[in-house]
Amino acid sequence: MDHLKLRASYGSLGNQASVSEYAYIPTMSNGQVSYILGSGRPMAVYAPGAVSDNFSWEKISTVNLGVDLAFFRNRLQVNFDKYTRYTNDMLIPGKTLPAVFGTGVPRENSGDLKTKGWEMRLAWRDNGLLAGTPFFYNLTFTLADNRSWITRFDNPAKLLSNYYVGQEIGEIWGAEITGFFQNEEDLAKHPDQRAMGTDDQGYQFFVGDPKFADRNKDGVVDMGAKTVDNHGDLYKLGNSSARYPFGIDLSGGWKGFDLRLFFQGIGKRDWYPGASNVYFWGIFAQPWTNVTKQNMDYWSPENPHAYFPAVRAYTAEDNMEQLGIPNKRYMQNAAYMRMKNITLGYSLPTAWIKRLKFNKIRFYLSAENAFELSKVKVKLDPESLGSGSRAGAAYPFQRTYSIGLNLNY
Repeated sequence: MDHLKLRASYGSLGNQASVSEYAYIPTMSNGQVSYILGSGRPMAVYAPGAVSDNFSWEKISTVNLGVDLAFFRNRLQVNFDKYTRYTNDMLIPGKTLPAVFGTGVPRENSGDLKTKGWEMRLAWRDNGLLAGTPFFYNLTFTLADNRSWITRFDNPAKLLSNYYVGQEIGEIWGAEITGFFQNEEDLAKHPDQRAMGTDDQGYQFFVGDPKFADRNKDGVVDMGAKTVDNHGDLYKLGNSSARYPFGIDLSGGWKGFDLRLFFQGIGKRDWYPGASNVYFWGIFAQPWTNVTKQNMDYWSPENPHAYFPAVRAYTAEDNMEQLGIPNKRYMQNAAYMRMKNITLGYSLPTAWIKRLKFNKIRFYLSAENAFELSKVKVKLDPESLGSGSRAGAAYPFQRTYSIGLNLNY
């Protein structure tokens, strides 16, 4: 061991980046109305939304413990940090209010959050002789993880539609699909699952539609009261938070050649395509949407074990209705690894460039975002996946290739 350093720290800061500068002031929007009154469409000024008087910046406190180590003449370096972060007075919409409130729930300092995480870095660097010529190489690996839980929020009923005490950020609640109805007899024997249907189909199910499991064995498939204590046949089936972000950096050089490879990615993440995500659902979201390649694997009497159910529009258009209800059949493994950069270079020998009065002349080839490994079933950029119905709609990172010349006097 060549180096040992123990670290500990505590800090507390106010976080005002979570809200715009004037969000505490009620504002009245204006615009041209969509209908004609008299000879035209007049301008209108609309009532302001609600603003809470419980409004200040968030307070974030962090406790951090770390260690730095070096071994084998500093060739191996290890850095590790473990931290706990407390976010108090989160600026988020408050408790769920009845619709008669008349406007959106105002943001206020209504919650607390606890985050536990760690970060690790391993690096190895060395050099020597290869075939009588000096060479060097460097290897660096970084890995991290964190998880967050709600520790205070005014939701005594623990409605699943809002934060609740004990909730892990990113939880995905959904139902279990065991297959498709293969015939009318299969449909008649199954427990009533109209609660999982869609209004566009009158909450009815037909042959070829998804079959939801009666997990609590009460003879009906439903969502209970949509609370933690009464969730019917819903259950926690995944988490959308990105976990285990990692990076791998490899570089080396020999006989004037140098090579660098940089990979980055996410080790664990669940993603469920939200309602109206036409990039995944295609015609199952809306009938006028383009038919996607994966849509062709749909249920029919000749294809009873298809990936998608029988073709019926709008079945994935609404959240918590039929295909809009998260389930493991269509939940995607959003972990990925991307070749972020690869660069190959060659530096001319010093003896060749002395007469040109250069210190170094280097040619290189480089590629950015050369390729990625992903298990997402559709062609969406894995880095763009997140929450919301349009998640994954971002433009993918471009693949960029370049050739260059470095001249150093």
